[in-house]
Amino acid sequence: MPTMLIDEPLAVTCVFSDGSKAEFSFDGLPNPHLARDLAIGLVELIHPHGTADKTGTVNHYAQAIRGMVRTLAERGFAGGAAQLRRGQMAEYWMGCTGPREACTRAMLEAFAQAGGRLGEGVLELAAGRPYNLQTNHHTLPPYTESEWQRLTQACRTLVEKSYAAHRQALTAASRGRHPVEGGWTPENLRWLLASIGPVSISEFGRSIGISAAVVHNRGGFHDAVRDMFPTLDVLIAYRLLFGVYSGIVPDGIDDLVTDDIDWAGDTTILLSYIKGRTAAESLTLPRRSVRLLEQWLAHSTLLRSFVPPEERRKLWLGLSRPGGDRRVRRFDRVGIPASPGGRGRRPAAEDPPVPDPHHA
Repeated sequence: MPTMLIDEPLAVTCVFSDGSKAEFSFDGLPNPHLARDLAIGLVELIHPHGTADKTGTVNHYAQAIRGMVRTLAERGFAGGAAQLRRGQMAEYWMGCTGPREACTRAMLEAFAQAGGRLGEGVLELAAGRPYNLQTNHHTLPPYTESEWQRLTQACRTLVEKSYAAHRQALTAASRGRHPVEGGWTPENLRWLLASIGPVSISEFGRSIGISAAVVHNRGGFHDAVRDMFPTLDVLIAYRLLFGVYSGIVPDGIDDLVTDDIDWAGDTTILLSYIKGRTAAESLTLPRRSVRLLEQWLAHSTLLRSFVPPEERRKLWLGLSRPGGDRRVRRFDRVGIPASPGGRGRRPAAEDPPVPDPHHA
């Protein structure tokens, strides 16, 4: 048999589908009984019984065995898998890492499937919802055409509504004055924000001599910040829509600065960017991309006037949340957000590449 358990000294030996071999020793662990039971489960997960077919993959499981055996031994546990208790395993999994939890859950399930006995409720717990959620590394299915349309429309709606609210806020600010003189009105809140910039609720209160609690109780501050300065959700919508309109890859969009924009007339933009972080590219933007970029520059002008000069060059500026003064520093592009009313998916190969910031 290509993969087998060796009892003396305790180890698992493997022969993978490409002919390579590996051996993983569990000799010398403080609880050989539990180590052997987990190793039985491991054998069931390795080629040809299971899908683990690389040395590195199996090594993760082997490390998980050693870690679990040692941790439980330090807590006084000396039995085998049959003596494990539901509460005991819940405590262990809540305190370990996501990968280690996933590996030990899988081995306990495989041990039971191989005929091993587990304590009451342990198998159900092992097969249930993990305590430590892990990033999904599986390729997501592509969006359908209708889902693409809904995603694009959702971004377009958010962009249009937020920009309309921003323009109205600027108009209101032009009619306002200092709240100490003119009172607590939407126009005056927006006037003060236009004067002092995006500040925290505490700083805003200090500027007019009241506490953050009083600002909160009076209301309107967070709405005013959201209208005056683009926040994370708006920034994501602009970037997604710009990727859809322009076809520029996410890496090219990430690091754009205002110097990359070359105006060739009133309605034409030649945009320079880095494709895949390896090669310089340039593109004459489609008309709707130009209009969107013009709108974004107008939408972010006020915020741009309050940031340091070195940050002012960044094309994509936004606040991480309304009512705070922290700006978005980076985007984690781990997957396109779930489509409106649909499942999490990835773009189809023939669709234009889009930036896919999930959270920042």
